Amino acid sequence: MRRSLPSGRGGFLVFAALFAATGCASSSSSHSEPRGQRALEAPSPDETARERASAAFELGRESALTGDFECARARFQEAVEAIRPADAPPASGAMLAFSYELYEGIQRYEALAGATEEAGTSHGQIAPELSEIEAPVATEEAINTARADVASDAPSVVTDVPVVVNDAVLRVIAAFQSPALQLKIAAGLARSGRYVPMIRRIFSEVGLPQDLAWIAFIESSFLPHARSPRAAHGIWQFMPRTGREYGLKSNGIVDERSDPEKATRSAAKYLAYLHDLFGDWYLAMAAYNAGEGKIMRAMQRTGARDFWQLAATGAIRRQTQNYVPAFLASVLISKNPSHYGFEVAFAAPLEYETVKLDRTVQLERLAGGAGIGLEELQALNPELRMPLTPAQPEGYDLKVPPGMGEALRLAYSATPTARTPAFRTHVARKGETLPRIARRYGVSVASLAEANSLFPRSGIARGQEIMVPERALPASRKRSPAAKKRSSAPIRAARATEPETRRIDPKSYRVRTGDTLYRIALRHGTTVAEILAINSLGGGAIRPGDRLQIPARR
Repeated sequence: MRRSLPSGRGGFLVFAALFAATGCASSSSSHSEPRGQRALEAPSPDETARERASAAFELGRESALTGDFECARARFQEAVEAIRPADAPPASGAMLAFSYELYEGIQRYEALAGATEEAGTSHGQIAPELSEIEAPVATEEAINTARADVASDAPSVVTDVPVVVNDAVLRVIAAFQSPALQLKIAAGLARSGRYVPMIRRIFSEVGLPQDLAWIAFIESSFLPHARSPRAAHGIWQFMPRTGREYGLKSNGIVDERSDPEKATRSAAKYLAYLHDLFGDWYLAMAAYNAGEGKIMRAMQRTGARDFWQLAATGAIRRQTQNYVPAFLASVLISKNPSHYGFEVAFAAPLEYETVKLDRTVQLERLAGGAGIGLEELQALNPELRMPLTPAQPEGYDLKVPPGMGEALRLAYSATPTARTPAFRTHVARKGETLPRIARRYGVSVASLAEANSLFPRSGIARGQEIMVPERALPASRKRSPAAKKRSSAPIRAARATEPETRRIDPKSYRVRTGDTLYRIALRHGTTVAEILAINSLGGGAIRPGDRLQIPARR
């Protein structure tokens, strides 16, 4: 958001005093005249529309922050209608630019109303490697030792994030130094050498504090294939919905949440948004872990205005209470590991070059032809769920060891095209499990789990999208030999109308009452930007009955 609309920086704090007064009576009367009315010159129609839209947007934002999403949607609809009245011509020029800003702001706050099981990244969990720090235990003696270590190291510590050292932080440092965790912490620190230089570079490019890189340590211990029982994935532990929202593609062949560089760029966007929303890095970190809606609602219930106050209320999970202390402990230790008793041989920074591929080939044949070890190629491309390279309209950038690009290109020219497996999408119902879904489609649990980067025993959330490999029919509907002789049209028609599955094809969608572009994009596994582009929706406004083209799944 730019200056035309409220940016949301510190939005929760700025509007805290207004929570009790926020209502959902029509805003048209109290905001019927634009603010800042000029005495000598009447405002233009466009200026009047922008002022009314901004006023309605502010009321909608206040409602969203209090959790009154029905009221918020009504206010946001008023804002959209102010700049796109019925039967008005398409917006252009400055009005078009304003409409994009308005919709960007609306999308941000509507996202708070999403499914709570997929808010944030790792759903209030900490890296499985570091699960002990969800409730760190340390003796008074160990905490005193940690206090002495920090005091003697403090003069040499330089960070670009605020560092508070209190009992909660000291307890985590002491837990890190315990026999139960010391080797795991040392291993994570060693792996950090592979990724932290890249993370710091990207964060510097976008203007974020570079020491935020250590959030990834708490999220995943820098394991690219780290995954939680709640389907969070990669070094930044993006949940599926949050990953899609921030541009990370996930299908049966690739899961970009596992690509350290792509996921880092998405994490930078998400962290910047959270800081813009809360105006405080500690609250932003807590929201990254648990979801912004949960943190906002907890602040509203308790009246807490900073992270430490909020943690003391017990209104957030214990894992999230310890999340910021664990981050601060990691930052302090990372600056001088040996001072805290960790002997670490840092891994060399990740280096590679890329080769653009425009068709699907078997990774094993490609690696063999280029003289590159298959495991080395897979380690450089952890986003590949299968030993195949994907076929994408824009091509696929395969990472290869430095100096091996030309050999890979030659091998690629001699490697035959492979068949791309077919997938369909199943939207999980409440209580469904991977074995139950596997039985429905006649596939193995192992293949279903592998296609979705899950464990066979992973829990499935209601509404979670599951990629089903191959064009498998539900087991109860497999055709008998006699049925195979009949027309397959009824089967195709039935498959097209199944309520909990969607074909991976381009299609048309009729807008229903209550729909927003954000929710439509989420439902169909695409992005708002793609829907705007394919439908030429300059102002981003939709109405019930509108017909939209939904881009094909990638």
